[in-house]
Amino acid sequence: MHQYIGLDVFMKETAISIRQDGKRIWRGKCASDPQRLAAVIRKRAPSVRRVVFETGQLSVWFYHALTA
Repeated sequence: MHQYIGLDVFMKETAISIRQDGKRIWRGKCASDPQRLAAVIRKRAPSVRRVVFETGQLSVWFYHALTA
């Protein structure tokens, strides 16, 4: 059972959608802060296989912060 996460990143807040077996299992929001976002991902999707998000002004920063 792999989980996949989609992020919709805005300056102040990021929308999160977690899917498993083709079905959404959780949807929520958190502050657009990599540490807070990583904490939500660890809690809600411990077996995450892939995280995807749109390109934009924050994408390079988010990519490097989350992979660290």
